[in-house]
Amino acid sequence: MNLLRPSVLLILLLSLGSCAVHQPETFSQVEEENSDLSCSYFYFLWGSHAESNESYAEAFEAYEKALICDTHADYVRHKIPILLLKMGETEKAISWLQQAIKDQPDEIPLYLFLANLFIQEENGDEAISLYDTVLKLEPDNEDVLLRLALLYTRQEKYEVAEDILRDLIKRDPDHYFAHYYLARLLKKTARFKEAAVEYEQALTLNWSMDLGFELGHFYTAQSRSEDALRIYTSIIENDPYDERAMLNRIQPLLDLNRNDEALADLKRIRLSSQNKPAIDLITAKILLRKKESDKALKILTALTENRENSEPHYLLGLLFFQEKKYDSALHHLRLVKPGNELFEESVYLQTEILKKQSKPEKTITLLKKHISDPENRSPLFYALLSSLYQSQGQTAEAIALLDGATRIYSENPQIFFEYGLLLERNGMTAKAIDSMEKVLELQPDHAEALNFIGYTWAENNIHLEKALNYIDRAMELKPDNGYITDSLGWVYYRLGKLGKAEKALERAQELNPEDPHICEHLGDVYSSLGEKARAIQTYEKAYGLFKDETNRAEVRDKIESLKKHSEK
Repeated sequence: MNLLRPSVLLILLLSLGSCAVHQPETFSQVEEENSDLSCSYFYFLWGSHAESNESYAEAFEAYEKALICDTHADYVRHKIPILLLKMGETEKAISWLQQAIKDQPDEIPLYLFLANLFIQEENGDEAISLYDTVLKLEPDNEDVLLRLALLYTRQEKYEVAEDILRDLIKRDPDHYFAHYYLARLLKKTARFKEAAVEYEQALTLNWSMDLGFELGHFYTAQSRSEDALRIYTSIIENDPYDERAMLNRIQPLLDLNRNDEALADLKRIRLSSQNKPAIDLITAKILLRKKESDKALKILTALTENRENSEPHYLLGLLFFQEKKYDSALHHLRLVKPGNELFEESVYLQTEILKKQSKPEKTITLLKKHISDPENRSPLFYALLSSLYQSQGQTAEAIALLDGATRIYSENPQIFFEYGLLLERNGMTAKAIDSMEKVLELQPDHAEALNFIGYTWAENNIHLEKALNYIDRAMELKPDNGYITDSLGWVYYRLGKLGKAEKALERAQELNPEDPHICEHLGDVYSSLGEKARAIQTYEKAYGLFKDETNRAEVRDKIESLKKHSEK
């Protein structure tokens, strides 16, 4: 498109009787008249031309002059803040809009534009204030109510957002966006059954593939496989060639243990798929799941011809590992490339194979090799090597290794957790507590670290109230964990709250009936309650479960002591 130069435009418009532009006083005169449309349009065209050439300063000046010519030229007024944003002048755009709102307090688009800028600047409170002002002008503005609900959701003010959305639905039961955004809000707040109802209603009101996929993923995540299957099937009914929907059907079919249907679907998908190796890989995984190893082996062997894909090698390594063909397994596992998401798992499997082959030195060499490579080492490799050192009685090497790992992975809570366990096993309880406190600094909801600290304090009969607080937090995170429940019972025992201790430890024994330590703890509580027969019975069970002779001797002494006092 050919654009006239500003000078040409000027001559043309002047010849048509446009406003004079030579003298500054002409602008004042125009401003007073407030209605010189030809002058305003001339400068608007000038500004548009300059803007298209990215001469933003020139464009800004022209638009300002256009507004001087016609103060009511809203089409110009709306261009200026956009231009300021192009110039990177966000603050000036905000100031300009704020002034424009003062000049034209009933101009709703100005409020909405400014609210969007505040949202981009992460100033949600100012945006909410603007939306509230708009609603005073137009109480039934559904677009603004939706924006307000979304903003409150972003600020995690879920109750306020939900009230707005439900009010919109009350006004209009067929309001698609209100149902849709309410579904998302309910999903965020883990009210999944209610979310499903709203998703389904939205899909009924306005069926779309995008919403169908979102709902299908939602049902899959909630393990509602039948519903996920129904949704993906409906997408395929609308588009029989939608490969994405056909592939998404596979997971629900597998979850429902309908493996043969999944294989049949994959066979149909493969006929038209542009990515046949990916389909073959999924097929091989299902065949492995069905224990049809020969068929899977044939497919995976063919897939290894593509040297860029490590996954077939990993699956072959896993297959041969399960069949105890360890040399073949090692061959394929070594071909999984560093950087691949399966690399860590392949190294782990190699260490398991070498362990079964009684080759600890080769395992050490393998792990040292990967640890020495900064690009491909992993916290898992340090944990594996430390465990190997410990099994060989090389405690100092294990401690030094994990101590170094905590410096390399200073933000990794699991490394500090492993280090804390190692220190505690070697009698360095204070340092172990420090390491576990570091775990909680990095991950406050690490239930095992909370339990470790709380139980250690209870075992040493110190900081008991604080220990109870830690264990309570761990119980909130994992209420059905037998070991944490045992810790709760033990700290109650130390605090002298025998009734609560009894209840907690009986629950712990239900959860872990074969743990000798829990049995011994429960025996201690029964003994303190004067229930000697129950104590003896529980101690005897602990005695039978313990393998370590030191533990067995301690429990035997408790049994003999109770029996002696019973005879008296």
